[in-house]
Amino acid sequence: MHILTDAAPVPHGAYDQAIRIGDMVITSSYMGLHPSHAGIIAGGFEAEFRQAMHNIIAVLAAAGCTLRDVVRVNVSLTDIQKYTEMDRLYREYFHPPYPTRRTIGVKELIGGAQVEIDVIAIVRENGGHSQ
Repeated sequence: MHILTDAAPVPHGAYDQAIRIGDMVITSSYMGLHPSHAGIIAGGFEAEFRQAMHNIIAVLAAAGCTLRDVVRVNVSLTDIQKYTEMDRLYREYFHPPYPTRRTIGVKELIGGAQVEIDVIAIVRENGGHSQ
């Protein structure tokens, strides 16, 4: 099932916001783009990270799950020196037991973004969320 919500940036390319296959939800990657306008939001790394997470939360909600259902997170940083700051912000959104995570440094991201995040989540059959 293809997931689409106007609470997150609507794709302009050949991809979906997320796809649900059985009980698994795989999101596209999200940067600090606000759903209502093009371009990376102002405010620096923290603002971009928070907007990317807001976008992921909206897409997960449209798929029937929350951050508590996330089992894998992939983070791309254009400045790997931002790892400590990313980890501090990450802990505001994810709590033990943490999902698995991969963090990599990349040369550049589309639109001059500093961070890009995607997740894999599991929709719980009983509607409850794991902790």
